[in-house]
Amino acid sequence: MRLDGDAWQKLRAEVLARDQNRCTACGESVAEDRAHIHHVMPRALGGLDELSNLTTLCSGCHAAKHPLLQVRLSRRVIQRWAWRLAQWLDHDLKRIGDIGEQLGAALRLFGLDRFRDGQLEIVLAALSGKSLLMVSPTGSGKSLCFQLPAMFASQMSLVVSPLKALMTDQVSGLQRRKIPATFVNSDLDPHEKKQRYELLEKNAFKLLYCAPERFDRSVVRPQEVARLERLRPRFMVVDEAHCVDKWGDDFRPSYSDLGEVAKRLGSPAVLAFTATATVRTQRRIVTSLGVGEAEIFVRNVDRPNIAFLRVGVPGESEKIQYLVALLRIARNGRAMIFVPTIKVGQSVIDGLKSAGVEAPFYHAKLRPSEREFLLKRFVGEIEPPLDAIVCTNAFGMGLDVPNVRLVVHWQHPASVEDYLQEFGRAGRDGKQSLAVLLRTADDRGLPRFMIERTLEGARISAGDSDQVRANKFASLDDMHALSQSKASCFRRALIRHFESDSRIRLSLGKKVLAWVFSERGRRPRPRFCCDVCAKLDANVDCLRWAQRVLG
Repeated sequence: MRLDGDAWQKLRAEVLARDQNRCTACGESVAEDRAHIHHVMPRALGGLDELSNLTTLCSGCHAAKHPLLQVRLSRRVIQRWAWRLAQWLDHDLKRIGDIGEQLGAALRLFGLDRFRDGQLEIVLAALSGKSLLMVSPTGSGKSLCFQLPAMFASQMSLVVSPLKALMTDQVSGLQRRKIPATFVNSDLDPHEKKQRYELLEKNAFKLLYCAPERFDRSVVRPQEVARLERLRPRFMVVDEAHCVDKWGDDFRPSYSDLGEVAKRLGSPAVLAFTATATVRTQRRIVTSLGVGEAEIFVRNVDRPNIAFLRVGVPGESEKIQYLVALLRIARNGRAMIFVPTIKVGQSVIDGLKSAGVEAPFYHAKLRPSEREFLLKRFVGEIEPPLDAIVCTNAFGMGLDVPNVRLVVHWQHPASVEDYLQEFGRAGRDGKQSLAVLLRTADDRGLPRFMIERTLEGARISAGDSDQVRANKFASLDDMHALSQSKASCFRRALIRHFESDSRIRLSLGKKVLAWVFSERGRRPRPRFCCDVCAKLDANVDCLRWAQRVLG
């Protein structure tokens, strides 16, 4: 009979008590949480879960009894000694304490065996008390980089998140893993909110999620703000940190106050995360948060499986012809065509229809039911599925459709950050995909007009308005120069906007830990790079190359 749950834990305690918490093979004293209970007669051969068939072993002796499972059973020993070696090699790690075994246990709590490449060094920086900014695409595991350090802290950690849906989704996921977390927002009734605050004051939660407006006394009662500020979190996590940048497209006024909020919370380490921020934006974010000394980690900006093609097309009718040709090439997956406005999008779908190609148009002014219907058709949940869709940037935020093979921009967007987000919808499954940018001599007219229209409706002072305009136009000029330049590799030029020349190098001690705790795969080189590297000139050559990429 095989025992589990409470019955097994009770029997395990009896075995340890009988053997006086010592390995019966080598005599070493072992802590209760490090002891292995070994079946003298293996279960596979009929051995029972009973006191007479069980004995206490240390990790090493248990591994010796099971040579085919040596690494798996010795993992705790390997992790413990790797941590000690790493601390000896890297004195900075001594500030973290002895968490070698707990780090592996914490990973298993999140259902993981190893960190993804790049996550460990961010977790270690957080555990050492450093403030940091991580720039990495959606789906790359940013949440683990603050949730896991929060598990080791004696105080709770605060997570500032812009959307209620994101809060509830993350808290639900943590609760499913038995990790105490909660959120506070305006959807809670007064009694529920009061209970949550009482539990927070008793340090019953590891993570608290709330919106930045929760600290605004003009929006939330001052008594509630004061209650939050007394919590003294270990970390202040800023999710979607690009909202901090006052001159960014997603600016929210309450985000600009988070530097002052951090001071009122007792100046905890600030951990900021975003999917996209150029080098200039990165500096503005950390300065606004009051952590100019923060370490900046940029991960996975390059997508080796996406090839880049910029095609000069003189007018709208020629663009339609080229778009039709591209859609006929992309038969093995889905296609997205980004347009800047609803008016342009309507013109594009009319042009496609006249060429015999049906592609619906997704935009923010559709009814919610219409948007939901198109979305479900595109992801294949509703028949008939869609192979191609024309859309504004309202489509696809947070969407993970694995087999988007082609992303086309009717004209370049207003910033390099926007471009990274949008072409990044392609190739989420790692398979070869293509990002095409259709361009004319100067595509800045419409984006400039849209920037001016946005500023007219913005509630900002005249001085701030001038600064916003200057920064937005500078971002637009950067994107335009990137779209036009043929002087060097487009991929490398794109990466330079996000990665500074001064990269953080791993110490020898951290390399030891990465070997034990992390997946370390060699990043593949692009099979197809860009139009410059392929030496493409004529548009017909570009189409032939696109066919090779997607064939």
